[in-house]
Parts: sequence; C-alpha cells; structure tokens
Amino acid sequence: MSSDQRLAPPGPCLSRSLPELGIRVLPHPAYSPDLAPCDFWLFLILEDRLAGRKFDRIQDLAKAVNSDLPTIPEEDYQGVFRKWQIRLKRCTESHGEYFEGL
Repeated sequence: MSSDQRLAPPGPCLSRSLPELGIRVLPHPAYSPDLAPCDFWLFLILEDRLAGRKFDRIQDLAKAVNSDLPTIPEEDYQGVFRKWQIRLKRCTESHGEYFEGL
C-alpha cells in the first residue's frame, strides 16, 4: 500500500514474475478521480444528501450512509457506469495525456 492507502503498483520484480507465471499484466493509468466512480459521482451524491447533518461517531455516519445508499435509483448507477466507460475510453485514446470535456 502507498502512504495514501491506495495499492501501490507492482514493483519491477513482481512485474517480471507475473508473466512467467502465465498472468497477463494490463497497463493502466495512474489513479485519477476522473476515473473513479466514487470520486466523480457517489461521494458528491452522499455529500449533498448528508449536508447539514452532524455525526458524533463514525458509526453514526456509517449507518446514515448505509441507509442512504439503497435509496439511489438503479438507473442512476447504470448511468454512471455508462459515463465511466466513456471516461475510460477517452483516457485510453489520449494515451494518458491531459484532456478536457468529461
């Protein structure tokens, strides 16, 4: 894990060993909030729905989030999945270079 709690990319030793074990390693872009549905969609929804509420314990916040998640319509999840696919395609087509218009 890296210092910000995300999984670190595999090191050179592991990257060389995986193909030898018959495991195909796919290249992928570095972490980007533009490609993480929780960052570009879900957290904003929850922030809006929980705005103005005060939670004294983390357990109370977790309970509020867990009771709110099922109220998000399935169509919203499907829509964000389609947008996520478009974002991934744009990132792939730009070869990781900066672009606007998401």
